[in-house]
Order: sequence, then C-alpha cells, then structure tokens
Amino acid sequence: MVRTIAMLVAAITMSRPTIVKDEATRYAKILNEIGSKYDFDPLYAVAMIHYESHWLPSAASDDGEDFGLGQVRARFVGACRTDEDPINAPSDACKAVKQQLLQGETNLRQVGVVIGANKKMCAEKRGKNKPEYWIAGYQGLSQPERNKYCVPGPTTTRVLDYHKDLLAALVPSAKPTKQGTTQAKGTVAKTSTPGKAAAAGTTSPPAKTAAKTTAAKTSKTAPKAAPAKTDNHAKPKQAQSQKTPTRGRK
Repeated sequence: MVRTIAMLVAAITMSRPTIVKDEATRYAKILNEIGSKYDFDPLYAVAMIHYESHWLPSAASDDGEDFGLGQVRARFVGACRTDEDPINAPSDACKAVKQQLLQGETNLRQVGVVIGANKKMCAEKRGKNKPEYWIAGYQGLSQPERNKYCVPGPTTTRVLDYHKDLLAALVPSAKPTKQGTTQAKGTVAKTSTPGKAAAAGTTSPPAKTAAKTTAAKTSKTAPKAAPAKTDNHAKPKQAQSQKTPTRGRK
C-alpha cells in the first residue's frame, strides 16, 4: 500500500516537528517503497517509529543493542550476526553495520525487512496476518519456549491508537466499514475514526502521543529466534530473526 508523499511528510512531522522537509520527504519515499514491497500501510511504520525513536536517526538504545529510526537490533544484521560478542567486542565489520543503521534511509529499508519477516512468521504461527500481530512480532512480543507468538501488548495498542490518530488527522474522508477497516479515496487502511483535515499542509499532533521513557529490556525471539525488548512505557524491542528478524530485529 502507498500513501501520498505529502501525507507521509505531514505524519512524520507530527512526530518530529523540527524535521526539515527534504529529510522527511526522503523518508516518505522509502516508506512507500517498503509499504508496497511488504504490503502494509506506511502509516503503521510512522506510528511504530514514533515510539521507537521519535524519528531521530541517531537514536541508540542504552544497552547498545538497537540503532536508528526503527531501533533495529544490530546483532541480527549483516556482519554482526557472526560476531561472538557484537555488543562488547564487535568486529570492525559489525561496527560498520551499526553506523549504517544510523543512516535514516538504510534503517527504514531494514525496518521493512523486519516487518516482512514478522508478517510471514505471524501468519504461519497464528493463521492470520493482522497488523496487531506483526507489530507485536516486531516489538519482540513472542515466547517461543511457551509456543506463544506475536501476542499484542500495551506497546502494540499504543501504536495502533497512534495510527488511528494519524488517519483521523490526515484522512478526513475515511469512513469505518462493517469489517472495521477504513475506506479513503480508494485506499484501505486499518481502523480509523473520522477527523479534521490538515490545513494547508499543516496538522495538529495526534492527541495520543505518549512520552518516551527508557526501555527496560527482556529477551525476545522471533522467527529465527532472537532477543528483543519489552516495556509498557518505553520503546519496544524486536524479536529475533533476520530476524524473522524482529528489528533486524529483534
């Protein structure tokens, strides 16, 4: 699925009001690229990244695991995958991977890879491919040892709520259908409530934006097993695989 570049730029700007238009436009183009390739609404990625990094490409987790816009878990990407200790003793090649993940465009494409892997895993494990499932997978909310996969939690709910707020602010013509989806000018997006249109290219921030706190981390695993972080108040972390990377991930 794709959205207009103007809509995506406006959505990104809601999360990070100081972002320059050229940077937001570059990100918007890649959001459409990965949304089309992996078949999901790019506004879901906007909402996810809002809570992961507030659209700051230089963001890195305190534990040295996750990097960039989507807080991709480096240990499941490229050369870091074969390092014995990618956190405390990363190879030069792994260090290069981490630097690349701090580049916005590179990170967003990796976010797409992680989403695609989790969509596949969650569909296989749960029999359905609902956004709440693969978002939970991305956040590392799976417990393979208990045969539980892609289980939505509070961090998943707030992403879904933020997505609804974006639709309400940016897609005023969206009307809920009986199936709970939203039809807007020929495009379908998950749940939405009618809202006011953004005026002259500007929009008011969604009502529900939670302040970001330092995330406590717990090990998570995704498709091909890997750790991820969970926290009801801070940014979630992805499960493993390359994930079925959850963030590389996580």
